[in-house]
Amino acid sequence: MDPELKEQLMTPGPPLDAPELSPSLRLASLTRREENAVIELRRKHSYAQCADAMKFFSECSAKYTIGVLWNCKEHKEIMNECLRRANTADSMDRARSIFVHEKQKQLTEKKNKPRTLI
Repeated sequence: MDPELKEQLMTPGPPLDAPELSPSLRLASLTRREENAVIELRRKHSYAQCADAMKFFSECSAKYTIGVLWNCKEHKEIMNECLRRANTADSMDRARSIFVHEKQKQLTEKKNKPRTLI
């Protein structure tokens, strides 16, 4: 495989823009359920960043059944390297700030929504 193509596939796409996380809202300010939602958000973003590498592996794995272990080893390593590069502490902070921003936005909308009495 061409080294330039290999490096291109291993390099994740550009990170998403995220609002600045205020110092008062750190990891301790999230519940375990919210932290799991942040992890899932980060996973979705990293999969989107490494879509080319994942497609490269899936095309190879579609050709084989048991032989995928041997025939697609390099493809799998490229995909895993891309995901490893995409899942950094910075990407976790970015996902956390996106989650907190969305949560604050929802709370503001809920607060500003007029109440109706039945």
